Amino acid sequence: MVRTTVYDPGRPVVRPVRWPSVSEIAWGIASDRIAIMLAVALIVMTMLAAGPLHPVDNLLNELPRPYWDTLREPLILWPDTVASRAVALPVLGVTALQLAYWHRSWRPIVLGAVGVVGMMSLVSVMKLAINRGHAKDFDPDFFMGPGNVAFPSGHGANAILIYGLVLFLIIRFAAARPHIIRRLAYCIVAIALLQSLVSIYLHFHWFTDLVAGMIAGGFALRVTIRLDRMIPSGRTTQWWPWYGERDGALPARD
Repeated sequence: MVRTTVYDPGRPVVRPVRWPSVSEIAWGIASDRIAIMLAVALIVMTMLAAGPLHPVDNLLNELPRPYWDTLREPLILWPDTVASRAVALPVLGVTALQLAYWHRSWRPIVLGAVGVVGMMSLVSVMKLAINRGHAKDFDPDFFMGPGNVAFPSGHGANAILIYGLVLFLIIRFAAARPHIIRRLAYCIVAIALLQSLVSIYLHFHWFTDLVAGMIAGGFALRVTIRLDRMIPSGRTTQWWPWYGERDGALPARD
């Protein structure tokens, strides 16, 4: 007679790991080449938007808008909302929650929250500091006073950061096949281009607002990816309160 026991792995054995210090995190971000390139690109674009690219902004803003009366309301209600936080955040939230449940890890939720808060903080500070006039007023100058918060574009940043985080989490946790990932990447590019065209057509943003917003979103995304690499693997798995409660639960992956 052979005795058998029910497979019951219990809670995972978590070995102590060391968190990186604040100085190590700061140095890790400051030494990231892609983050440095994006930060420099954002500074350069801000300087160009302050004056040298005004002719380009004015040219695109003053182009004829065919079918304005017919297209304006549908564009506001549909394409313009694709990159809004009201649409993008639920997509990120569902993705992060599903991956967190599958892998019994808080990491997807933490990464999503850190990326969004970081991006919103960066864009908000720049908007309040620069005070650029809106495209509908046909004056692209900076420092126009309170209430002028056109630069950089929040929708442009959302398109890259939020949907980019969705794609990164899917890649990070191997939740889709490579050909699906490529198609999702094409969708993000299409969303960014669509948002830019619609915003320019509706006089919601200057051209340089949108470019700077997408660069800011890319910078925040890169910093989030860098932080993920610096957090020790398995560190967020032990926070999961329901690990091992289901029969035959598999060991968590983080």
